[in-house]
Amino acid sequence: MFLQLLTRSFSRRKSRIVIALIAVLMGASMTSGLLTVSHGIQEKLGLEFRKFGSNIVIIPKSDTIEVGFPGIDFGSVTEQRYIDENDLWKIKKIDNWSANVLGFAPFLYQVVQVERGGTVQNVVLAGTYFEREFPDITFNEKVWTTGIKKIAPYWNLEGEWIVDSDEKSVIAGSTVAEKLNLELGESLELSYENPENRQITTEQLKISGIVSTGGSEDSQLFVTLPVAQKISSRPGKVHSVQVSALCVECPAELMGTEIEKKLPYIQAKTVKQLVNTEMMIMDQLGQMMLLISVIALGAAGICVMTTTMTTVVERRKEIGLMKSLGAENGKIASLFLTESIIVGLFGGLIGYLVGNVFAQYIGESVFGTPISPVLYLLPLTIGISLSITILASIFPVKRATMIEPAVVLRGE
Repeated sequence: MFLQLLTRSFSRRKSRIVIALIAVLMGASMTSGLLTVSHGIQEKLGLEFRKFGSNIVIIPKSDTIEVGFPGIDFGSVTEQRYIDENDLWKIKKIDNWSANVLGFAPFLYQVVQVERGGTVQNVVLAGTYFEREFPDITFNEKVWTTGIKKIAPYWNLEGEWIVDSDEKSVIAGSTVAEKLNLELGESLELSYENPENRQITTEQLKISGIVSTGGSEDSQLFVTLPVAQKISSRPGKVHSVQVSALCVECPAELMGTEIEKKLPYIQAKTVKQLVNTEMMIMDQLGQMMLLISVIALGAAGICVMTTTMTTVVERRKEIGLMKSLGAENGKIASLFLTESIIVGLFGGLIGYLVGNVFAQYIGESVFGTPISPVLYLLPLTIGISLSITILASIFPVKRATMIEPAVVLRGE
């Protein structure tokens, strides 16, 4: 009997059932889609942020010595120390977050003299990796490579990159190139005076590229790390290392701590402004998606409540007749709640599927890559849809149970 009443109710109220189903479907699809996007967007946003450069800087621990007379402070001097190039592979081999280390680039700096047009200019020369392979490290079954090309895609290069085995080429920053009137393909002679033994080393290099970054790099010259080590007589030495880390589930500070465990003589510092900006934007996006989901679900609930209330008003005589024949309030309530549960179940299921299509569209249009479906969101979406439909039906169902058979059957 209950099943017959339920079937008859659906067949006689097709238009209202469809309206309620569409409302639940829209709310569920919006929730499912935004939750799917939120799940996949953090990693993709992290990768997008990494295009703006590294977020961890590694420097050697150095001793600071205070200088002065009793009662007179002259300041302090810091003992210069270096990072051993042979230890750099350990950055990728940290225990817990190895996959999150996207790349790194070491730097060795020295001030060199460049003679141009009869005048001598002092310029910072930086040695680094451009695209260095580490044969002993594999990732996704490929030999792992790292360097400036990987961690600094924002570098705007005119010309060609230097191959890491090339010891005769140099890349000039745009400011240096403009000041010294440098052009691609020209030869550049630079010299370096060793402060320890006053020995002067001279190198003749060819300009393979001119780089523009909008930062301090525009005022520097770049060569491969072996060339910088050779010029300054510091084989195997590095001043600092810039690390690009994908920090989604772990904070950058935690990854820095892991690196310090592998290299106890260094200290890892996070670029706090960049890291904080990343976290702030991700949090704001999450809050925005949550707000949109709540609004969509609220609108769906109001629609379901309005539809159910209208149905109760239309079926007042039917409800009064059922009560006069002995139907209890529980039976009346279960009839309407079962209708709501069926609407919520199908609305949630279809909404999850539509939400995945919505998420794929966002992934393709915004990030150019698809966002994978998240299976655990299926029961979550259905559960949320059921909760909304049941909650929205409570007030109309209560009104239905309060109908007096005698009053309704008299036509009042």
